[in-house]
Amino acid sequence: MPAATDATGEVTADDIPLARARAVSPRPPQAGEAILWEGLPLMRKRKMLELLGFMVILALLARLALELIRPHFSGSVMAGTPDPASALPLILTMMVGTLAIIALPVWLRSSARWRARYMLTNRRALVWLGNRIVGEAILFGADMRVTDSSAMQEVNFIAANLWLDWRLKDQGADRIRFEQIDNAVAVATLAEEHGARWIDHPKPQSTD
Repeated sequence: MPAATDATGEVTADDIPLARARAVSPRPPQAGEAILWEGLPLMRKRKMLELLGFMVILALLARLALELIRPHFSGSVMAGTPDPASALPLILTMMVGTLAIIALPVWLRSSARWRARYMLTNRRALVWLGNRIVGEAILFGADMRVTDSSAMQEVNFIAANLWLDWRLKDQGADRIRFEQIDNAVAVATLAEEHGARWIDHPKPQSTD
């Protein structure tokens, strides 16, 4: 059965058989799917420094909270006269639990992003974490944006029916990101050759 088309007569990503047949959990490259490129994000040091700074801030906030609570151990009109020996462990447990609730998601997100492995095949853009795929975009019909500067090189894929782990989600539209790679233009050129729409492709200079 031929693929359906949109109002302009172009085939849409939602209507190609590969997009319809996607499983809940993406599969590794199958027979007939060639791996064109693989790479790693060049941001391990930066992410580690960000995490270290975040943990230092949390530790300072915890120290400040403890200092604010300490005077109340001597008692108040409303609280009576609490026993510091029994109150302190409870307060510390509550503080540690609160800090863990804040810090754990941040750690999981940052850790996933600097440990990611990127793969471009002739059909898909994939993000791996260990031996599991945590991000997948079908190239055919996907919109692709490229950042190519001395500070950052990145390729973004926005497509219908993305598979994206929560740790890779950002604000705004869901997207597959090949972050901090050293050959963004070459990767984007390969993806464009296999169906991705490079929507911010630089226009050639006029010779007139």
